[in-house]
Amino acid sequence: MSASNSGAITDTITMGKGITMTFLRDSNFLSRVHVAADAEQLYVPPHWHANHDETFRVLQGKMMYLVGKDTRIYTPDDGEVTVPRGVVHSLSSVVGIETVFEEKSTPMDDVKELFFRNLYASGQFPSNPLRLFPIIYHGDSMPSLPGGFRSIEKGLIRILGGFVSPLFGYRRELNSLKDVQ
Repeated sequence: MSASNSGAITDTITMGKGITMTFLRDSNFLSRVHVAADAEQLYVPPHWHANHDETFRVLQGKMMYLVGKDTRIYTPDDGEVTVPRGVVHSLSSVVGIETVFEEKSTPMDDVKELFFRNLYASGQFPSNPLRLFPIIYHGDSMPSLPGGFRSIEKGLIRILGGFVSPLFGYRRELNSLKDVQ
């Protein structure tokens, strides 16, 4: 996590080489992601949310989204697109194209920001699954496994994120946004 000289955590986090996320204040949207033209590809694997709808809009450039079974490229002309809770979705940037997009969750709460701050605490997506599982367990994001058996997906995350990973010392770094301030 990047901190300023005052010790406070900044509103912008690094998601990878050339990719940043800024948490928006006084906005209808939670976050704005900037993917530089020379950035590595941003890829978020297929997942779904049990408690939140997710709305995104591309402000500049192009993003490829899988929503349900449909994959397409979204641009600023598409406006706001809402992915209802329970619908599998993923996203990836288009390599070589500078892109800016925003997203929000409904209902809007602290869960999503806390999830992202924990997920990218090291400045990139965790490569160790034991580091990833407790973050997913405490957030509203479930991996989409082949077959789409939701009870198995939830059970796996409960076991791996709630029990196995903590046995090996893996926990999320922030437990509330009060830890950020």
